[in-house]
Amino acid sequence: MILIIGGAGQGKLDYVLRKTGYGPDQVAHTPEEAKQKPVFDGLEQWPHLDEGELLAANPEIILICDEVGCGVVPVDPAQRAWREAVGRLCCRLAARAGRVERVFCGLPMTLKGETSWN
Repeated sequence: MILIIGGAGQGKLDYVLRKTGYGPDQVAHTPEEAKQKPVFDGLEQWPHLDEGELLAANPEIILICDEVGCGVVPVDPAQRAWREAVGRLCCRLAARAGRVERVFCGLPMTLKGETSWN
C-alpha cells in the first residue's frame, strides 16, 4: 500500500495518475469502490474506515488523503474530532504503508520508502 498526503489542491491525484498511468475511471471515491480499484482518492472523508478490511481486499492500493490537521483549529468540537480521526487514520496507515509521500505544489517528498517510485 502507498499513502499519498498533502493539502487540498496540491496535485496529489494528478501526481499519482502521472506516475502510474492509471486513468480517472480507475480511481475510487468510496471504501466499497476502493476494494476493487487501484487508487482511492478522498480518504479524509472516511475517517472511521476499517483499514484492515480494505487492505485485506486490496493490499496494493494507493490511498490519497488531504492533510486536515494544519491551520486554524476549528471552534466546532465535531470538526476537531473529525480532524483528529483523520490524523489517527493516517498514522495507522503510514505505519503499515510500504511508501508514504507528501505532495506540495505538485512536488513529491518521500517520507517513507525508497527514493524512486516506478
